Amino acid sequence: MELAKEMTKEQAVLDSMKSSYKHAVPESFGSLSSNSARNLESLQFPTTKLEYWKYTRTGQIANKEWKFGGLENVDIPENLPVSKHRMVFVNGQFDEKRSSLPQVEGLTILPFSKSSVASTIAQAEEDIFRAWNTAMPQDGYHITVSKNKAIEDTLQIVFLYSGQNTISQPRSFVELAENSELKISEFHIHSAGSMAFANVHSEAVVGDNAHLKIDVVQHGSEKGFHLQETYGEQGKNCTYMQNTFTLSGNWTRNNSTIRLTDEHSECNLNGFYIPNLKEHVDNHTIIDHEKPNCESHELYRGVLLDKSTGVFNGKVFVRQDAQKTNAFQSNGNIIVSDTATMNSKPELEIYADDVKCSHGSTTGQLDEDAMFYLMARGLSKESSRKLLINAFAEDVLEKLVNEDLREIIEDTIHTKLA
Repeated sequence: MELAKEMTKEQAVLDSMKSSYKHAVPESFGSLSSNSARNLESLQFPTTKLEYWKYTRTGQIANKEWKFGGLENVDIPENLPVSKHRMVFVNGQFDEKRSSLPQVEGLTILPFSKSSVASTIAQAEEDIFRAWNTAMPQDGYHITVSKNKAIEDTLQIVFLYSGQNTISQPRSFVELAENSELKISEFHIHSAGSMAFANVHSEAVVGDNAHLKIDVVQHGSEKGFHLQETYGEQGKNCTYMQNTFTLSGNWTRNNSTIRLTDEHSECNLNGFYIPNLKEHVDNHTIIDHEKPNCESHELYRGVLLDKSTGVFNGKVFVRQDAQKTNAFQSNGNIIVSDTATMNSKPELEIYADDVKCSHGSTTGQLDEDAMFYLMARGLSKESSRKLLINAFAEDVLEKLVNEDLREIIEDTIHTKLA
């Protein structure tokens, strides 16, 4: 008589997800989804023994049996900028009633379930969370911009998450044809008190002479989890900019991987994070220079309070053919309390000899001389501290694509420093 095998954590979570998954997968994506589902049997949750997850634990995610949530009536925060072009998603489902899709020549916007996406630029079989999203994708956006079309208005995308032990797996895809332009403001907002896991996957293909700029604002909950993966491929003479602002959340992990696959292109990745209490924020970036005459810029700034923890790991590859590459990477952190912790590791891996590359990391407390200077001129200690931190954050805030987001971000900074 054979003894039944003990169910693994991975299988228990997967069974719970499968039992509640009722989302429509686009027919064009079906084979990718099926292949990923088969691979799930061999994938395990990452542990801190892996360098890529050295400082971020996944045990809290692995020990819960997640179920997909429904299209609930979750409020959109009143402080979001007014936008005439808005897509709203609740727990991974398209909220058509609260969305207002633009009717603009050369611009096509669809929820993922109604799209014709038939490929992926990420390797789903390498990571359990990526494989989950590929096997059981939910609605994100599929946006295409036609050749020679510049979309003037910024598109606003709002993802809302709610419930207890609920998982959402939005999947989004952006395609910019030759000589096109697009700007996106993307919000990820977890309801207060919710214990939701947002497993977000986004991909972007930027064509020759095209320009894509995205602001991402993340507001997590005190018990929630937010994993956001972004993959980008750039063509010739194009630009990709992504600014990520992590303003709150129990556990946040951002993975951004961008490949520059042709000449004379530019990639800009910027981020700001301000965890407090016991919040954890981890930013991992990879920029892969495959061709010559390209440049990349990374600027990440963090302010850590209370018992919070932060991680930055940025890796820049410069391949042998990528001569004349300019790549610059900077991570700076201010530790406001004695109990906060930051782990920073910027990396360069260079195989070309005619390049200009630099990387740097600084972590420390507020400049005592600057504090003394301000207090000597009549400012209180708290006012001096806020002024210096605001100036520190401004390095990233000035990169904003949509200046209307500034007030939301600054209000959160002021609230956390109060």
